[in-house]
Amino acid sequence: MITSPKEYSQIFDTLKLNPRGMSLKQISTAVGMNRISVARYLDVLRTTGQVEMVPYGQTKLFYLSKSAPVSALLDFSSDYVILLSPDYRIVQINKRFVEFFEYTMDELIGKPLGSVFYSIAEDIPIEKMIEQALSGQTIDREIRILKEEEEYYFKIKIVPTVFYDGSPGTTMIFNDITEYKRSIAALTESQEKYLSLIEKISELLESIETAASLNDNIRNPLQAIVGLAEIGGGEDVSKIQNLVEEIDEIVQELDIGWVESTNLRQIITKAHQYLDAQE
Repeated sequence: MITSPKEYSQIFDTLKLNPRGMSLKQISTAVGMNRISVARYLDVLRTTGQVEMVPYGQTKLFYLSKSAPVSALLDFSSDYVILLSPDYRIVQINKRFVEFFEYTMDELIGKPLGSVFYSIAEDIPIEKMIEQALSGQTIDREIRILKEEEEYYFKIKIVPTVFYDGSPGTTMIFNDITEYKRSIAALTESQEKYLSLIEKISELLESIETAASLNDNIRNPLQAIVGLAEIGGGEDVSKIQNLVEEIDEIVQELDIGWVESTNLRQIITKAHQYLDAQE
């Protein structure tokens, strides 16, 4: 954190020595400051969650907060979090960020953000985004970071922040959406392969339909040929009948293929309807 003025440290240490709580007058006397100044510092400490106030009759008692410190809370977060000073220097950072980007705390704390961030995401206008955050805007956008030639995707949120001493700052929160993006990419690839398969099956169906259409054009003439052969008689009648039977078996298979192709066509139609609904 940014080094707090000595007044904050004095108030903080005084309350630490008095866990039962202290009134505004008692704190003012203990630290040697007037009540107005102490009240202002206490307001900042309460706002940042370091001090709690409890009414006690006509008096207000102040205690150190029993909540976990910000640094501990940051380390429990599944996101990557950076706190920046107004001049874009790293004030605080959680372990998740440090471990992912393979730094140490000493390498990051107090360093300009540019010396760390631009080496992994130089194409992102991060300073402009921070300026917008400091002006009161909440920035929420998706970014891509390249680490060891591998792409990672984050949903980055930048929000204005007030530090313990009342100075303005910025909090950057990186939510890792890499697996989500990869899943979407894999789903898109699978859908493209599926569409390609549907197209190939459609081409096969056209071939089956063409072959099946030969049915009417072949079976009737075959029956006429057999009839003429029987009328004419002779040794070729038996051969002609055998050939006709073989051809008829092929035609029957085409009939079965036509039925199967009709069922397959219905499945493909449903598949196309599903894909159209997804677009």
